[in-house]
Amino acid sequence: MRGRDSERTGTYLFARQGSVSTKMSQTIQSKTVVPGVGADPTPVAPATPPAAWRRGLARLAPVLKFRGFLAVSWLAGNVPLRVSYTLAVLVGEWIYYFSHDHSSNAVSNMRRVLGPQAGERAARRAARNSFRNYCKTLADFIRFPYMKPAEMQRRVASAHGLEIMDQALAHGKGVLAITAHLGNWDFAGAFMGQRGVPLYALADKFEPPQLDELVIETRRRNGVNVIKMEASAMRTIFAALKRNEVVILLADRPMPGDGIPVQFFGETAWLPSGPAAIALKTGAQIIVGCCWREPGDIQFSGGIEPQIEYQHLLTGNKQADTVIITQTIATALEGLIRHDPDQWYMFRPMWPRPTTPGEARRAWRVARRQALRRHAGGLVQRSRLTRLRRRADGTITDLRGTAAGISVDPPEMEAWLTAKHDKEP
Repeated sequence: MRGRDSERTGTYLFARQGSVSTKMSQTIQSKTVVPGVGADPTPVAPATPPAAWRRGLARLAPVLKFRGFLAVSWLAGNVPLRVSYTLAVLVGEWIYYFSHDHSSNAVSNMRRVLGPQAGERAARRAARNSFRNYCKTLADFIRFPYMKPAEMQRRVASAHGLEIMDQALAHGKGVLAITAHLGNWDFAGAFMGQRGVPLYALADKFEPPQLDELVIETRRRNGVNVIKMEASAMRTIFAALKRNEVVILLADRPMPGDGIPVQFFGETAWLPSGPAAIALKTGAQIIVGCCWREPGDIQFSGGIEPQIEYQHLLTGNKQADTVIITQTIATALEGLIRHDPDQWYMFRPMWPRPTTPGEARRAWRVARRQALRRHAGGLVQRSRLTRLRRRADGTITDLRGTAAGISVDPPEMEAWLTAKHDKEP
């Protein structure tokens, strides 16, 4: 009996193995195509349509982005201004309530600006209004290609301190005009540029190149010359100051760990070192100012604060002097922001704050996706700013946090609007 059972078992296993081998052979033959030797006449299928579709869309994306901007700009330039602002307010409301990271950052920043006596409700109200006003600023930016210089002049109802800029230029070493994410900087720049003062602003590039050229030409038409964030940017800034011209830089972008520690609204914040280092190198005069939106949204009022006198504070120690000048700038910016906190568009954490569980989970997912991309062979590009610092001749500091984006460097809200984000867990 055992012999028969063994024989049956062996026969079954042999038949089973033979069946599997036959199937594998058939599979291999069906997938192997040898020209001229029983080849399958069916041609090899091309790349899957979804992959080809994505490649085609990637090629069309720059064109679609540029054409889309032109269409929206034309629409914004031809509808009543209040209609544009109404839509902008709705977008600002949506971002405030659904972009939890940005709204949390804005509320945390407003707590410091308003102080503990104002209360939580006031901080949240100010943060919400800042999103509304910021989107109105974006609406103005979109309308700029169809906005004539005369309209910009007409909308700036009042201005003070222009004689301060003239006094600063009288020193003959150029002027650094420091501003913040406050009010509407494009109106401020255009108003100063229309007075015949040679004006330059450091700016990041836009993509695609057609959009970048449109933005540059629009600003140039309004009297603001753009310095692109390239290897030659620092040399261009030095040359402009040597010709006794005005260069606009930002100074309120948070740079934790890399910037200069200063006291800002009673707490330690890290601000860009670029403006102070450039002033030390060139001897340029420093002024601060901005252009506020008046009640009713149509009119603006610009102003330049008293000139920052820093020469008598210098010690001869480069590092210490950089801290002194940056602190002086921070103190001057405090006064501008206190004038109207609702128009301060700071949606990054200006001061360190505890990370919420939801933010920690989202940060973990983002880090995991980035690690997977690197593991898959994706190239990690060096930062353009890093390349600038390594390649620029005679670089004395980096320019991070001082460049203009869509209007002067809005805090990456445009990237947030066009990117995929995880839902709030």
